[in-house]
Amino acid sequence: MATIKDIANRSGVSVGSISRYLNGIHLKKENEEKIKQAIKELHYIPNQTAKSLKMNKSFSIGILVDNMDNFYSSQLIAALEQLFDHAGYFLLLTSHRNNEKTFEFKLAKLIERSVDALIVLKAESKWQSFQKVGQLPLPVVSVEASLPDKKVPEIMSADMMASQKVVTKILQKRNKPAFLIPTESDYVLQQRLAGINAACKSMRVILTPDQVIYVNYGTTEAYEAVAGLNKKGFDSIFVTNYTNAIQVVQGVRDCGKKVGTDIAVAGFGYSHLLQNMKLPVTLIKQPVEKVAEKVAETVLKLLDHQKVEKQVFIKDKIFWQKELQDE
Repeated sequence: MATIKDIANRSGVSVGSISRYLNGIHLKKENEEKIKQAIKELHYIPNQTAKSLKMNKSFSIGILVDNMDNFYSSQLIAALEQLFDHAGYFLLLTSHRNNEKTFEFKLAKLIERSVDALIVLKAESKWQSFQKVGQLPLPVVSVEASLPDKKVPEIMSADMMASQKVVTKILQKRNKPAFLIPTESDYVLQQRLAGINAACKSMRVILTPDQVIYVNYGTTEAYEAVAGLNKKGFDSIFVTNYTNAIQVVQGVRDCGKKVGTDIAVAGFGYSHLLQNMKLPVTLIKQPVEKVAEKVAETVLKLLDHQKVEKQVFIKDKIFWQKELQDE
């Protein structure tokens, strides 16, 4: 197995400089390139255990997510992995699957593995185990979830603002809007609902019971609801998540109606998927890349004992379809 001395002999760079490079210290570009080439040729693998013991660090970041099959979560994790790879940290990933007992168990397992910092993605604010993460003896960052005491830095998409903006436009442009709402109650959904309520309040609109349809996530209830809404003459549907948006589009088409022209569809989703499918949907896209950058920046600053912002909202991007655009 190759050693640092072997790299020094191959690269012509001193052992001390190689050691500094492996510990994340930048050298002259010429020397860095020589070291990289020698490492590649010799198939050098650093002794991470020895490095961790010496520096009292594991060089690992724990990530506790809601569900790994959630599109937003998987995109965020992919972006974070690249960012932390560049910073010399390894990710330890697990999920709580929206269950408090599982959250508590997985949290303990990550701490047992001596992670240097913890990222929590989409946890319920009311969970006692989540409320206590601010007491942990390591940096913690909460993503798309909020804690009452604000001890933990929070980084979130500005979903309430985007929701309010799009719903306001629907109320201005359409006569009879409907809203499809999942039965879940996580923080992200609460923010989107708050945006709907704020838009209705500002426009002095009182929603009737038949305008708001609650559907279970992971079912075909959103699709099935469209037929009833069509019969009642609704001319627009606002959807709070991507999966239901796809179902609504199909439902509108199966009713013999034109999406956008006959029934306007708007809501949250993932732009490249819906746009590639050529679906005329006004789309709110969460800024996953910018959220990932801010999360990584915050974690690294905390590890370096720097001050960070306690609450950050990152603006969503809205892709407007012509039926909701200003003339």
